[in-house]
Amino acid sequence: MSKLLLKNIIKGFAAVALISSFSAYAEGNRYHLEQRYKSEISPAKSYLVTNYDMGHRYKNERNNERDHDNEHGNDQKPILIDVRTIEEYVGGHPPRAYSIPFPHVYNRQKSAAKGDYIAQAPEDFVAAVNAMDLPKDTLIITMCRTGFRSVLAGNLLADAGYTNVRNMWEGFKGKTKLDESGVEADLNGDGIVDGSNPYSGDLDGWANYQELPVSMKLKNNRLYAPYMSMYYNVPGER
Repeated sequence: MSKLLLKNIIKGFAAVALISSFSAYAEGNRYHLEQRYKSEISPAKSYLVTNYDMGHRYKNERNNERDHDNEHGNDQKPILIDVRTIEEYVGGHPPRAYSIPFPHVYNRQKSAAKGDYIAQAPEDFVAAVNAMDLPKDTLIITMCRTGFRSVLAGNLLADAGYTNVRNMWEGFKGKTKLDESGVEADLNGDGIVDGSNPYSGDLDGWANYQELPVSMKLKNNRLYAPYMSMYYNVPGER
């Protein structure tokens, strides 16, 4: 692939991502929950700003637009925090995502077949983010399965003083979308709308219709330290 073609593809991807993020911002979060964090963001824009090259460009643009009364530039790259459970993270996650579960560490369905349910206290979630020692104006993206838990997490971080928190509207798995008549849309154009399959191309999340990179790799510095060993001992799920 030529460099020019690749450059044009990236430009087109960025334009779509930007439009998607503006649309999500205008609509608010998909569950109509209270919003105290800054705004919404699309999976595509999330990918672009956490990708090394695009994230570097975003950092430079943001520093150039910084208020004149801010004496200290923030060169911290954007952070993506996956608040899904440990087994969900093990089942696949954005390549650069940090795992800090909320409000469930493990077994969100509270299924007896999976063993004990483990909850996450709000103060412990915030403490884990604080331990990353991020500047308060760092772009922090919160992501869950469909965009509910990530709103709760985003509000907690906003309350803790983080000023640039954005919620990934669609989430990792996503949900089906409705067309203008209220009927579920066939997003992948295969003639069938499948909203029950967690791998369905009709679900609008990061990993499905968006088709963004998914990693199964576990890097210790990105795992939730209090339950580090659990990541290597539970089956993954989406």
